[in-house]
Amino acid sequence: MKYETKSPIDQVERICISVNSRCNYRCKYCYFFNPENHISNKSFLHSEEIEFILNQAFAYHERNNFSKSIKINFVGSGEPLLNWNDIAKAVSNFWDKHPSQERIRLYMVTNGSLITPKIAEELNQLRIFPSVSLDGPKELHNKYRVFRDGKGTFDTTMKGISVLREAGFDVPINTTLSRNLLENVEDFLDFVIKYRFEKIIFDRLVDAPDQIDTISEKEYYDFLLAVANSLKKRNLDHIEIGNLEAYKRNILGVPDQVCTMFGGSCGAGTHSLIYLGKKVYPCGRMFGKSQWLLGRYDQEIEQLQKQMYNKIISRNECLSCPVSRECIRDCLLEYNSNSSNCKSRQEFLQTFKLSNIERGHS
Repeated sequence: MKYETKSPIDQVERICISVNSRCNYRCKYCYFFNPENHISNKSFLHSEEIEFILNQAFAYHERNNFSKSIKINFVGSGEPLLNWNDIAKAVSNFWDKHPSQERIRLYMVTNGSLITPKIAEELNQLRIFPSVSLDGPKELHNKYRVFRDGKGTFDTTMKGISVLREAGFDVPINTTLSRNLLENVEDFLDFVIKYRFEKIIFDRLVDAPDQIDTISEKEYYDFLLAVANSLKKRNLDHIEIGNLEAYKRNILGVPDQVCTMFGGSCGAGTHSLIYLGKKVYPCGRMFGKSQWLLGRYDQEIEQLQKQMYNKIISRNECLSCPVSRECIRDCLLEYNSNSSNCKSRQEFLQTFKLSNIERGHS
């Protein structure tokens, strides 16, 4: 029986589709393939199933007549271009049915290694906007992002970016914030300027293997403030830091609830979903955890949201928090942990809010 609902209070604004769980890289800090969180590579989606998800998202938006489009991102626990033929076929069929639709927008995060002129042109034709995982200068990137034989992937990744640029794409980069990068902020920004990158999204490193030194919440927020201050001193207003832009939207009261690891606030399960093959979870950090499984790919999105509403713990202490309006919602996993502490997030939001008011952004 279908779940009957009126337009939900919350809109799912982003859907990540993890088409496969295999990769041609073996990044040392990878969450999905470390021993504690290893994801089976037998989980994947065929073109018909990908197309079904796209149509489900379109129908969900149409039923509820949301004003904001849904961002659908081919990303997750593997390299999506290893299954490019399935993605391309599904997206092509979708556009054939909805040639002028604006209800959903399509994106892809790739490691860049498999980009060819043909694939770049097909991405253009299919209106899929790519971003590339790149951790900065060669010595920083190659410290963790390596091939299966241990060799660094920097040159291959940069070649893929070059091909995308030749096809007319402005290429944002997704950068994993490791401790190595944390200690080399200015070198990273020099690199960004040299290679003309104008949008960066930092992804705080969490849940890595034991030998990898991860970043605390306080260090993450201190890093964002340091980057903001450095960009201001260098007069680099044209460079967009996706994380900071997300927090500006929080301050303005128009948040995108995606993830606190690389955005402004958590929307796991209510505002964002991720499909791991045929299973659906609130976020990638919850893959394989039965208590967070929401359902299957062929269920209506309202049904998946309903499952999530039953899992969210009431946060009474947020009612008296001085930055609750700007915080929106902290990471559900971290909030539910025994070591949960909102202090560093509160301090960041207070400082960032004040600095944006002074600059006339609020």
